[in-house]
Amino acid sequence: MSNELSTINLSTNLNMWDDGKKLEEIRKLFAPNLTEMEFQFFVGLGKASGLNPFTREIWAVKYDKNAPAQVFIGRDGYRKAAQAHSEYDYHQCDAVYENDKFEVINGEVKHAYKLTNRGALVGAYCIAKRHKSSRPIYVFAELKEYSTGKSLWNSQTGKPATMIKKVAESQCLRACFQDLLGGTYGEEEMARHKEGPAQTVQGANQTERLKNILNNNVIDAETGEIVEPKKVYNTGRDDIPINDEQIDLIQSIMTEKNFSEERVKKALASQNVESLEQLTDAQARVLLLQLERA
Repeated sequence: MSNELSTINLSTNLNMWDDGKKLEEIRKLFAPNLTEMEFQFFVGLGKASGLNPFTREIWAVKYDKNAPAQVFIGRDGYRKAAQAHSEYDYHQCDAVYENDKFEVINGEVKHAYKLTNRGALVGAYCIAKRHKSSRPIYVFAELKEYSTGKSLWNSQTGKPATMIKKVAESQCLRACFQDLLGGTYGEEEMARHKEGPAQTVQGANQTERLKNILNNNVIDAETGEIVEPKKVYNTGRDDIPINDEQIDLIQSIMTEKNFSEERVKKALASQNVESLEQLTDAQARVLLLQLERA
Protein backbone atom coordinates (compact mmCIF):
# COMPACT_ATOMS: atom_id res chain seq x y z
CA MET A 1 0.00 0.00 0.00
CA SER A 2 2.78 2.46 0.91
CA ASN A 3 4.58 1.83 -2.40
CA GLU A 4 1.32 2.42 -4.25
CA LEU A 5 0.77 5.73 -2.43
CA SER A 6 4.36 6.80 -3.15
CA THR A 7 3.86 6.10 -6.84
CA ILE A 8 0.62 8.13 -6.86
CA ASN A 9 2.26 11.05 -5.04
CA LEU A 10 5.26 11.06 -7.38
CA SER A 11 2.99 10.95 -10.43
CA THR A 12 0.93 13.85 -9.06
CA ASN A 13 4.08 15.91 -8.39
CA LEU A 14 5.46 15.25 -11.87
CA ASN A 15 2.14 16.15 -13.54
CA MET A 16 2.14 19.45 -11.66
CA TRP A 17 5.35 20.51 -13.42
CA ASP A 18 3.71 19.95 -16.83
CA ASP A 19 0.50 21.83 -16.05
CA GLY A 20 0.54 25.36 -17.49
CA LYS A 21 -1.88 26.81 -14.91
CA LYS A 22 -0.02 25.15 -12.03
CA LEU A 23 3.27 26.54 -13.35
CA GLU A 24 1.85 30.07 -13.31
CA GLU A 25 0.78 29.57 -9.70
CA ILE A 26 4.14 28.03 -8.76
CA ARG A 27 6.02 30.92 -10.32
CA LYS A 28 3.93 33.50 -8.47
CA LEU A 29 4.08 31.83 -5.07
CA PHE A 30 7.40 29.99 -4.95
CA ALA A 31 9.68 31.49 -7.61
CA PRO A 32 8.86 35.20 -8.04
CA ASN A 33 11.20 37.58 -9.88
CA LEU A 34 13.15 34.78 -11.58
CA THR A 35 14.28 35.27 -15.16
CA GLU A 36 12.84 32.88 -17.74
CA MET A 37 16.06 30.88 -17.82
CA GLU A 38 16.17 30.67 -14.02
CA PHE A 39 12.57 29.58 -13.85
CA GLN A 40 13.15 26.87 -16.47
CA PHE A 41 16.04 25.57 -14.35
CA PHE A 42 13.74 25.60 -11.32
CA VAL A 43 11.03 23.69 -13.21
CA GLY A 44 13.57 21.18 -14.53
CA LEU A 45 14.86 20.53 -11.02
CA GLY A 46 11.30 20.18 -9.72
CA LYS A 47 10.49 17.58 -12.38
CA ALA A 48 13.74 15.67 -11.92
CA SER A 49 13.45 15.52 -8.14
CA GLY A 50 9.66 15.05 -7.97
CA LEU A 51 9.47 17.69 -5.21
CA ASN A 52 6.32 19.64 -4.40
CA PRO A 53 6.58 23.42 -3.76
CA PHE A 54 3.09 23.48 -2.21
CA THR A 55 4.34 21.36 0.69
CA ARG A 56 7.47 23.51 1.11
CA GLU A 57 9.84 20.96 -0.37
CA ILE A 58 11.30 23.35 -2.96
CA TRP A 59 11.18 27.10 -3.70
CA ALA A 60 13.38 29.84 -5.18
CA VAL A 61 14.34 33.37 -4.14
CA LYS A 62 16.01 36.16 -6.11
CA TYR A 63 17.43 38.59 -3.56
CA ASP A 64 18.99 40.94 -6.13
CA LYS A 65 18.01 41.45 -9.76
CA ASN A 66 21.71 41.48 -10.70
CA ALA A 67 22.47 38.24 -8.83
CA PRO A 68 21.42 34.71 -9.77
CA ALA A 69 18.36 33.22 -8.09
CA GLN A 70 18.87 30.72 -5.30
CA VAL A 71 16.91 27.48 -5.20
CA PHE A 72 16.06 26.20 -1.73
CA ILE A 73 15.09 22.67 -0.77
CA GLY A 74 13.66 21.81 2.65
CA ARG A 75 15.25 19.03 4.69
CA ASP A 76 12.29 16.75 3.94
CA GLY A 77 12.70 17.62 0.27
CA TYR A 78 16.35 16.52 0.32
CA ARG A 79 15.33 13.28 2.02
CA LYS A 80 12.54 12.61 -0.44
CA ALA A 81 14.68 13.29 -3.52
CA ALA A 82 17.62 11.25 -2.23
CA GLN A 83 15.54 8.25 -1.19
CA ALA A 84 13.82 8.20 -4.58
CA HIS A 85 17.20 8.22 -6.37
CA SER A 86 18.07 4.90 -8.01
CA GLU A 87 21.52 4.95 -6.37
CA TYR A 88 20.33 5.64 -2.81
CA ASP A 89 21.62 3.11 -0.25
CA TYR A 90 21.24 4.76 3.17
CA HIS A 91 22.00 7.87 5.21
CA GLN A 92 22.33 8.64 8.91
CA CYS A 93 22.46 11.91 10.86
CA ASP A 94 22.95 12.85 14.52
CA ALA A 95 23.90 15.77 16.78
CA VAL A 96 27.23 15.81 18.63
CA TYR A 97 27.72 17.24 22.14
CA GLU A 98 31.00 18.04 23.91
CA ASN A 99 30.80 15.04 26.28
CA ASP A 100 30.03 12.51 23.53
CA LYS A 101 32.63 10.00 22.42
CA PHE A 102 33.04 10.98 18.80
CA GLU A 103 35.76 10.22 16.29
CA VAL A 104 36.17 9.70 12.57
CA ILE A 105 38.78 7.19 11.41
CA ASN A 106 39.37 6.79 7.68
CA GLY A 107 35.92 8.15 7.01
CA GLU A 108 34.21 5.81 9.47
CA VAL A 109 32.18 7.50 12.23
CA LYS A 110 32.30 6.19 15.79
CA HIS A 111 29.78 7.96 18.00
CA ALA A 112 28.67 6.90 21.48
CA TYR A 113 26.84 8.79 24.22
CA LYS A 114 24.47 8.57 27.14
CA LEU A 115 21.23 10.55 27.27
CA THR A 116 22.31 12.52 30.35
CA ASN A 117 25.04 15.13 30.86
CA ARG A 118 26.05 15.39 27.21
CA GLY A 119 27.35 18.93 27.66
CA ALA A 120 27.07 21.77 25.15
CA LEU A 121 25.98 21.18 21.58
CA VAL A 122 28.95 21.21 19.19
CA GLY A 123 27.45 20.37 15.81
CA ALA A 124 26.03 17.53 13.76
CA TYR A 125 27.25 14.99 11.25
CA CYS A 126 25.66 13.05 8.43
CA ILE A 127 26.80 10.13 6.31
CA ALA A 128 25.12 9.06 3.07
CA LYS A 129 25.99 6.24 0.67
CA ARG A 130 25.21 5.43 -2.93
CA HIS A 131 24.85 1.78 -3.98
CA LYS A 132 27.99 1.62 -6.08
CA SER A 133 30.23 3.73 -3.82
CA SER A 134 32.95 2.04 -1.79
CA ARG A 135 32.40 4.40 1.18
CA PRO A 136 29.78 6.91 2.27
CA ILE A 137 29.96 10.70 1.98
CA TYR A 138 30.69 12.32 5.37
CA VAL A 139 29.80 15.88 6.44
CA PHE A 140 30.22 17.61 9.80
CA ALA A 141 28.51 20.97 10.41
CA GLU A 142 29.78 23.06 13.34
CA LEU A 143 27.10 24.88 15.30
CA LYS A 144 29.14 28.10 15.56
CA GLU A 145 29.28 28.44 11.78
CA TYR A 146 25.50 28.52 11.34
CA SER A 147 23.76 29.45 14.58
CA THR A 148 22.32 32.96 14.82
CA GLY A 149 21.52 32.45 18.51
CA LYS A 150 17.90 33.43 17.99
CA SER A 151 14.62 31.98 16.83
CA LEU A 152 14.93 28.19 16.54
CA TRP A 153 18.70 28.47 16.97
CA ASN A 154 18.29 29.80 20.52
CA SER A 155 19.62 27.25 23.02
CA GLN A 156 16.98 28.11 25.65
CA THR A 157 13.79 28.49 23.64
CA GLY A 158 14.57 26.96 20.25
CA LYS A 159 15.67 23.67 18.72
CA PRO A 160 19.36 24.17 17.82
CA ALA A 161 20.11 20.43 17.62
CA THR A 162 17.30 19.98 15.10
CA MET A 163 18.51 22.98 13.10
CA ILE A 164 22.17 21.96 12.88
CA LYS A 165 21.17 18.39 11.97
CA LYS A 166 19.14 19.84 9.10
CA VAL A 167 22.26 21.66 7.88
CA ALA A 168 24.44 18.54 8.03
CA GLU A 169 21.80 16.33 6.42
CA SER A 170 21.06 18.77 3.59
CA GLN A 171 24.76 19.26 2.80
CA CYS A 172 25.52 15.56 2.89
CA LEU A 173 22.61 14.47 0.70
CA ARG A 174 23.41 17.27 -1.75
CA ALA A 175 27.05 16.15 -1.92
CA CYS A 176 26.09 12.50 -2.30
CA PHE A 177 23.56 13.20 -5.07
CA GLN A 178 25.25 16.16 -6.74
CA ASP A 179 23.90 15.03 -10.12
CA LEU A 180 20.36 15.77 -8.91
CA LEU A 181 20.65 18.32 -6.08
CA GLY A 182 23.69 20.37 -7.07
CA GLY A 183 23.22 24.16 -7.04
CA THR A 184 20.58 24.14 -4.29
CA TYR A 185 20.63 25.29 -0.67
CA GLY A 186 18.99 24.37 2.61
CA GLU A 187 17.17 27.28 4.30
CA GLU A 188 19.07 26.72 7.56
CA GLU A 189 22.39 27.19 5.75
CA MET A 190 21.43 30.74 4.75
CA ALA A 191 19.94 31.91 8.07
CA ARG A 192 23.04 33.79 9.23
CA HIS A 193 23.14 35.75 5.95
CA LYS A 194 19.42 36.59 5.82
CA GLU A 195 18.81 37.62 9.41
CA GLY A 196 19.80 40.92 10.98
CA PRO A 197 21.03 41.57 14.56
CA ALA A 198 19.71 39.21 17.21
CA GLN A 199 16.50 40.32 18.93
CA THR A 200 14.63 39.07 21.98
CA VAL A 201 10.92 39.34 22.67
CA GLN A 202 9.67 39.25 26.24
CA GLY A 203 6.44 37.56 27.33
CA ALA A 204 5.19 34.69 29.49
CA ASN A 205 3.39 33.04 26.57
CA GLN A 206 3.03 33.29 22.79
CA THR A 207 0.13 35.77 22.97
CA GLU A 208 2.10 38.12 25.23
CA ARG A 209 5.13 37.84 22.95
CA LEU A 210 3.01 38.81 19.95
CA LYS A 211 1.51 41.78 21.80
CA ASN A 212 4.99 42.94 22.80
CA ILE A 213 6.08 42.72 19.18
CA LEU A 214 3.16 44.92 18.17
CA ASN A 215 3.80 47.36 21.04
CA ASN A 216 7.46 48.04 20.21
CA ASN A 217 8.78 45.79 22.99
CA VAL A 218 11.35 44.11 20.73
CA ILE A 219 14.83 44.39 22.19
CA ASP A 220 18.09 44.28 20.26
CA ALA A 221 20.09 41.57 22.07
CA GLU A 222 23.39 43.39 21.53
CA THR A 223 22.47 47.01 22.32
CA GLY A 224 19.48 46.49 24.64
CA GLU A 225 17.57 49.14 22.70
CA ILE A 226 13.96 48.87 21.49
CA VAL A 227 13.69 48.03 17.79
CA GLU A 228 10.79 49.47 15.81
CA PRO A 229 8.50 46.62 14.69
CA LYS A 230 8.16 48.12 11.21
CA LYS A 231 11.85 47.42 10.73
CA VAL A 232 11.63 43.83 11.86
CA TYR A 233 8.17 42.27 11.80
CA ASN A 234 5.60 44.41 10.04
CA THR A 235 7.28 44.56 6.65
CA GLY A 236 7.13 41.05 5.27
CA ARG A 237 8.22 39.78 1.88
CA ASP A 238 6.14 37.92 -0.67
CA ASP A 239 9.19 36.23 -2.18
CA ILE A 240 10.10 34.37 1.03
CA PRO A 241 8.01 31.47 2.40
CA ILE A 242 6.80 31.36 5.99
CA ASN A 243 9.48 30.16 8.43
CA ASP A 244 9.27 27.55 11.18
CA GLU A 245 9.09 30.12 13.99
CA GLN A 246 6.11 31.84 12.36
CA ILE A 247 4.34 28.50 11.93
CA ASP A 248 4.94 27.60 15.60
CA LEU A 249 3.73 31.02 16.76
CA ILE A 250 0.56 30.95 14.66
CA GLN A 251 -0.29 27.41 15.78
CA SER A 252 0.31 28.30 19.44
CA ILE A 253 -1.93 31.37 19.28
CA MET A 254 -4.68 29.42 17.54
CA THR A 255 -4.45 26.77 20.26
CA GLU A 256 -4.52 29.35 23.07
CA LYS A 257 -7.59 30.98 21.53
CA ASN A 258 -9.33 27.61 21.00
CA PHE A 259 -9.69 27.92 17.23
CA SER A 260 -12.00 25.27 15.79
CA GLU A 261 -11.06 23.48 12.56
CA GLU A 262 -13.57 25.61 10.68
CA ARG A 263 -12.15 28.82 12.17
CA VAL A 264 -8.63 27.79 11.17
CA LYS A 265 -9.83 27.21 7.59
CA LYS A 266 -11.43 30.67 7.51
CA ALA A 267 -8.25 32.29 8.81
CA LEU A 268 -6.21 30.59 6.09
CA ALA A 269 -8.82 31.41 3.46
CA SER A 270 -8.43 35.11 4.34
CA GLN A 271 -4.90 34.80 2.91
CA ASN A 272 -6.04 32.65 -0.06
CA VAL A 273 -4.18 29.54 1.11
CA GLU A 274 -5.21 26.12 2.38
CA SER A 275 -2.33 25.44 4.79
CA LEU A 276 0.17 27.40 6.87
CA GLU A 277 3.05 26.09 4.76
CA GLN A 278 1.65 27.91 1.70
CA LEU A 279 1.87 31.34 3.37
CA THR A 280 4.53 33.83 2.39
CA ASP A 281 6.47 35.79 4.99
CA ALA A 282 4.29 38.86 4.34
CA GLN A 283 1.03 36.88 4.63
CA ALA A 284 2.23 35.26 7.88
CA ARG A 285 2.78 38.67 9.46
CA VAL A 286 -0.64 39.89 8.40
CA LEU A 287 -2.23 36.74 9.81
CA LEU A 288 -0.38 37.24 13.12
CA LEU A 289 -1.83 40.75 13.36
CA GLN A 290 -5.31 39.38 12.69
CA LEU A 291 -4.89 36.67 15.33
CA GLU A 292 -3.79 39.21 17.94
CA ARG A 293 -7.05 41.09 17.39
CA ALA A 294 -9.24 37.98 17.27
